[in-house]
Formats: sequence, structure tokens, C-alpha cells
Amino acid sequence: MSSSDEAHRLQNPSARRLRSKRVYHSSSDDSISNPRVRSTDRIPITRSRVSSRSSSEDDGITVRRKGPEHRRVRRSAEKTSRTPERSPRKHARSSSFVFDHPMVQHARTSSYAMYQQSVDIARNTISELDLPASSWCGFFAAAMLAVTLGEVVKINNAQPTPYMDEAFHVRQAQHYCAGNWTVWDKKITTLPGLYLLTAVIAHCASAVTGKPNIHWCSLEKLRFVNIVMSVIIFVVMYTIFRKLSRRLKDDPGLGIQPIHRTCCMMNSLVLTCFPLLYFYNLLYYTDVGSVLFVLASYSCSIRNHHLKSALLGAISVLFRQTNIIWVGFTAGTVVIRDIENRGWLQQSDDFVSQMKIAVTVILRYFWQYLLLLLPYLIVLAGFVVFIFVNGGIVVGDKSAHTAVLHFPQFLYFLLFLTAFSLPHMVQRLRHSHLTVLYYVFKPVHVLLFFVSAVLALYFFKYEHPYLLADNRHYTFYVWRKILNRTPYTMFYLLPVCFYTFLNIVALLSTVHSKFFTLLYFLCVATQIVPQGLLEFRYFILPYLLYRLHVPQHSWVVLFLELCQYTLINLITVKVFLNKTFDWDITDHLTPNPQRFMW
Repeated sequence: MSSSDEAHRLQNPSARRLRSKRVYHSSSDDSISNPRVRSTDRIPITRSRVSSRSSSEDDGITVRRKGPEHRRVRRSAEKTSRTPERSPRKHARSSSFVFDHPMVQHARTSSYAMYQQSVDIARNTISELDLPASSWCGFFAAAMLAVTLGEVVKINNAQPTPYMDEAFHVRQAQHYCAGNWTVWDKKITTLPGLYLLTAVIAHCASAVTGKPNIHWCSLEKLRFVNIVMSVIIFVVMYTIFRKLSRRLKDDPGLGIQPIHRTCCMMNSLVLTCFPLLYFYNLLYYTDVGSVLFVLASYSCSIRNHHLKSALLGAISVLFRQTNIIWVGFTAGTVVIRDIENRGWLQQSDDFVSQMKIAVTVILRYFWQYLLLLLPYLIVLAGFVVFIFVNGGIVVGDKSAHTAVLHFPQFLYFLLFLTAFSLPHMVQRLRHSHLTVLYYVFKPVHVLLFFVSAVLALYFFKYEHPYLLADNRHYTFYVWRKILNRTPYTMFYLLPVCFYTFLNIVALLSTVHSKFFTLLYFLCVATQIVPQGLLEFRYFILPYLLYRLHVPQHSWVVLFLELCQYTLINLITVKVFLNKTFDWDITDHLTPNPQRFMW
């Protein structure tokens, strides 16, 4: 480089360029204490290249070429100073001075940057809506809501009096609407969450319309409460699908692919039509409110709103006491997601390695996790105090809901999941050969499953008196015609249970860690095994949480699943409305005619 070029480079700062540098930032904790953090997990921070302006715009410097080797530099400000502009006022500063001030220039630059950011946010929001692609999903959702409202009207006309457990729920809700807070029916075994929510809704409607609270607590209006909650469930499911779908990894070998937002909406619509959930939308039961607040609590948790999540979890316990298990599940997933996000749990690790890593991390950051889970721990501690004060989990009639060790309930749940996710299981036939081959070379796992299942069926089989006496529920006929048709029928169905169990483990372990899969099965077993009564309603939340964590991306499978659910809903509602029968002995709580239901 010649001396003249060096002089020009030193005199003209705008000609110098800053090279782009890539700096990796990672916390000292992760980079030092965690050798498994990969370089790809670090966050690249790029220093922007400082672009130079043209020489005529930078500091008023003008460069003229006078020859191939010599250059002459002079300031254009000297030329412009010979003919200064006259200000209209003698001592007033030029207006250009105000706009050339550095603070004003910075304000203008910041304003333009904020404008560009607002435009980008609006553009991204509009593209996120994806109205042309999701409009038909909205059409199906609106059509489903219209059909559901019509079904409620039909049920109100065909069954104008409370049916089965509605007799207790409606009477208690009307007491609360009338302000009789000290009245309690001893036949009710759940906490008063549904009745408190109904009283709040009735009070709000009364404040708006001026009509008394009891006007909004008639049977016809109470049945519409669950319709409103089912619409909110659809929205909550969509938010969960959108958040969890970003964690999916493209794995064609196992049939797992990231899904689009429209597909998330379709998954939510299909699950809203889940037959048991849909049927209890039409009656005044606690199941819909229980599902709503559990899913809302989980939705807040995955968005790191832990105080709201714990509060919603506490409300869900007021609808059904066993929801305390899903509060613990939500708290456990908080820790698992944190460990997964730190990169300590790898999908390629075996179960023992993941458990060792998880226990080590939890012990190392024990106090941090304790502070993070404090809202959930307060709810769990409050429930423990309730158990000591109440003398048990059940309130009211405790004789019919005693805890037993009913291990075959887990096998019944696997069959239930197979029946209601039949399109998924059929689709998995082309992918499950890898899983089957994996376990063929590990016969210990196969032997352990079948030996445990046989022992559970032989020593822990339990027949609840309600299951054998009440022929108004479908479980009465499923038990007599299928599960207990012969003493060996359940043993014949064990291969189906094993196939479903393998698929659940493979799907959950692919999308999440094996530690998460273990937590899910522990919570499912804790909820359903102590239940002596075979009741399909106990399987609603375990099934929905499984499907929420394994979203379906195939439109064909989703369409078949929607058709399956719609057909079952049409049949069950039709049977409930038209197929009636009479009991020989009735009382004021079970008047004729009798109807079939889940």
C-alpha cells in the first residue's frame, strides 16, 4: 500500500469497515459444568457491519482525483461557508441545525425502527392466522357447535327432569344460586367447584339482565354451562397443540412430523368431539369443567405462567379431587422441560442414563427448582391438609368409593385407548415393526409385561357392585359381553394391550424424553388403579393428555378419526333419546323411563 493511500485511509474514517465477528454466548454454568452442551446449542450474536456512507455525505469530505497517484482532499464546508444562507431572523438558528442534532437523528432512527418492527409484527400476525387454510376448520367448528346446541334442545325436550347424577348436581347448584351456602347433599362425593362456578355465572347474568339468580339456574340453562366450557376447551387445546408442536422432530421412521397450525386446529376440533367428552357436554356433570381447568393449567405451565397454572390446578381439584394428580404431573413437566431445554437429556440415551442425569440435575439445582415449583407445592400441601381434616379424599358418601388395588384398570385403559384411537393404531402398523423388532431382541421386557398382566388379572381383578347392578351404563354391557364374557377373555386380549403399550411408549419417547413417558404412566396409574369401579369417565383426561402430546399430522387419519367420533356421538345421542326402558322398582331419584349413557 502506497503512502498516499495510507494517508487517505487515516484521514477518511468512513472508508474503514468493521469486519463481522461471530461471538458465542453461553452461561458459565452450561459451558463449564455441562460437557454435553454442544456448540450448536449456543446462541450466535452477530455484530452488525457498520456500513460507510458516500464520501460526499460523511463529514462533508469530498475526494477528487487529480492523477493516478496523487489525490487532493478538501472540505466542502469551506466552499459552502463562503455563501451562507441568511436566516429570516437575525439571531435565530437555522432549522437544519435542529434536524441535524444527534439526539434528533437518533430519535428519527428509533422511530423508523419501531415502525418497521410494528409492520413486521402485523405481517407475521396476519400470516399466522392463515385464514384461507383454516377457514374450513372454523366452518366445521361452527357447524359442530350448532349441532351440539340442537342436541341440547332435543335432550331438554325428551328429558325435562334431571337424569341420574344430575338430580344431585342440579339441586346443589340451585341452593348456591339462591344463596344457601350451608346446605350440602351428603350423596355428592366431589367438591363444590361446579356449583360455585354456576353461582358466579348466574350472578353475572343477573347483574346484566336484572333477573334473579335462580332464574338462570333452571335445568335447561344449567345444561348450557358445559357447552360454553367446551368452546373454551377447543381454544385451550389449540394453544397446547401449537406450543407442543414446535418440539416435534421430523422422524418418518416412526411417523412423527412437525405439524402446521391448521393441522393443530383440526386436531383440537377432533378432540373436542371425543365421544365421552361430547356426551357429557349435553348434561350437567362435573367432567367438562374438570377437563377445562386441568388443560388450562397445563397450557399456562408450558408458557411459563406458573402462578396462574397452580391457581387453575387448584380450581380443577374443586371439580374432581383426583385432579391433584395432574397438578403434580404439571409440576413434574416443568422440571423435565427445563432439563430438556438445557440439553442434558438426549433422545439417544437409554432409560437408565436419562434417569441418572435427571436425578443428578435435580439434586444439583434443588433449591432453584423448589422456588420454581413453589406455587404447585402450595396447592399439593393444601390438599394434604384437606385429606387429614376430611379423613380421606372422598366427601359425602365414602362407602361407595373406597380405594382398592385394581391393577387391571391399566389394561382396560389400554383397550380403551386402542378403541378410540383406532385410525392411529392402524396407521402405526407400518411403523411399529421397528418397535416390535426392538423388543424381540429384548425378551426380558416382553416377559415382564405379560407376567405382570397375568398376575394383575389373576390376583387383583375386582368387580364393583355398581358395575354389576346398573344396566344404564355402557360399561355394564362391555363388561358382560366382552371383558368378562369368559374367564379367559382378558388373557386373549393381552397381545392387543401389549401392542398399544409399545406404540404409546415409542411415540411419547420420540417426541419427549423417556423420563416424561415414565411420569405420564405413573400419573395414569395413580389415578385409575385405586378406582374399584370400571368407569370410562376416569379415562378421559389420561387419553386427552396422551393425544395432546402426540398430535396427528396425517389429514386422512384425522378425517377418519373425526368420522369415527361423529358416528359414535350420533349413535349414543340417538340411543339416549329414543331407546328407553323401565325399571320395576324406582324411587324419586330414578324415575322411569331409564336411558342408556356412558
